[in-house]
Amino acid sequence: MAAKSKILIIGGTGYIGKFIVEASAMAGHPTHVLVRGSTLSDPAKSELINHFNTLGVIFVSRFFPSEYGNDVDRVHGIEPARTAFNAKAGIRRAVEAAQIPYTYVSSNFCSGWFLPSLAQPYLLEAAAPPKDKVVILGDGNFKAIFNVERDIATYIIKAVDDPRTLNKILYVRPLQNTYSYVDLVALWEQKYGKILDKSYVSEQQLLNDIQASWPNIWIKEMASKSKILFIGSTGHVGKHVVEASAKASHPTYALVSDSTLSDPTKSHIIDHFKSLKVIFISGDLYNHESLVMAIKQVDVVISTVGHNLLADQNRIISAIKEVGNVKRFFPSEYGCDVDHVHDVEPARTAFNAKAGIRRAVEAAQVPYTFVSSNLFSGWFLPSLAQPYLLEVATPPEDKVTILGDGKAIFNVERDVATYIIKAVDDPRTLNKILYVRPPQNTYSCVDLVALWEQKCGKILDKSYVSEQQLLNDIREASFPLNLRLSIFYSVFVKGDQTNFDIEPSFGVEATKLYPDVEYTTVDEFLNQFV
Repeated sequence: MAAKSKILIIGGTGYIGKFIVEASAMAGHPTHVLVRGSTLSDPAKSELINHFNTLGVIFVSRFFPSEYGNDVDRVHGIEPARTAFNAKAGIRRAVEAAQIPYTYVSSNFCSGWFLPSLAQPYLLEAAAPPKDKVVILGDGNFKAIFNVERDIATYIIKAVDDPRTLNKILYVRPLQNTYSYVDLVALWEQKYGKILDKSYVSEQQLLNDIQASWPNIWIKEMASKSKILFIGSTGHVGKHVVEASAKASHPTYALVSDSTLSDPTKSHIIDHFKSLKVIFISGDLYNHESLVMAIKQVDVVISTVGHNLLADQNRIISAIKEVGNVKRFFPSEYGCDVDHVHDVEPARTAFNAKAGIRRAVEAAQVPYTFVSSNLFSGWFLPSLAQPYLLEVATPPEDKVTILGDGKAIFNVERDVATYIIKAVDDPRTLNKILYVRPPQNTYSCVDLVALWEQKCGKILDKSYVSEQQLLNDIREASFPLNLRLSIFYSVFVKGDQTNFDIEPSFGVEATKLYPDVEYTTVDEFLNQFV
């Protein structure tokens, strides 16, 4: 039963509907039927209702359509808001015409969406209220109502079985949450302890600004956002890139198996994706039909599959070729540039698999971006990139091991994800390698230990491992230590992350392309352990 989809049937007591309801319930699906109160008490339907009861059918007697903003029957709408208001009003009229029991919810402004910016009209995605200047619309005296999302949810659920809210609009208007612009700015000035500069925007100026940005700017920006499919979305790298995609307003799709969706260890990731409006497509790497179906819906495919699936990305290439509409493919790499490495086993196998996928992509003439993100900070810096330490949560406090004199590049996973998504629609990254080489994140073992000694206020005992000793240790170690050591051989002994220049013919560097991204430095990352 747990694997069966829950089904809602609308029109379930009609001629066809009653058969579908019965088939659903008898197949073991949790079956819900939306019915009017008058239908439940209709003598002509009683036999059918009783039959549904014996089948365990759950009757749904109230519909709450998605609104959660202004009362759309009482607005002065202009584009683009008018389109949204009209759509909501149209659903109201359709609900009423169908005589479906309803409650409409007018929850006004969601605090979590608008208050971090102090409801500033020209600030998008601001994380904190302004500290110097504010804009006030009109004379600033018209009032808005702000409600925390969790409070709105509580009121909605309380209304579900309350007959007083049936076929009514539920307004959420807490008396203490009604503020004009003037009130809101004054409250923030009181809390912040500073008087802010204020500029007033007239109604006509605001109308001009709306007209200038709609549709010429806003709609073009939205239309230019590629639809992105992720394969391997719930892994260490994938979860960050999916989040970056959704937060950048890309229509974001994730190919996931049914077993992943029901895996308790993945539930927090799945729930987070749902909150980001990620679209799930059922399927997996080994189901060609599901791959083709998923790829047909998108513009860009980003693979973030793990090491054991690297070679199987040929399946993705085949599906992309069959579909023919993909304008960019990002195969799973996210490490050293595999065309510039000195490798030994077992890293060699992984490097060769990645290089093989590169050659297959090029041979298939699939548009691509390869990503060389070097070492992930979250994976390697908690151990201070110590070669013999696995799954260590904090840097060493007594002894450290130092390999070679090669320099590594460390990047926080979230920053790499940001650069990848910025590259998706950037023609400068088409058929190129995107290198992530922040100038402040390049460290040798000696540099890294010195930085940590400075932070922890202690000189550590140091042991130096020669190249030959490291090669011997790689041969004698078991997995996964031998893989870690063989990667470190390439990075710290051979210097493979920094021993070549990026030529325009094959590569571009992320921090130069996108200087607006404020990446996390190694210095900043290590502060959490002090």
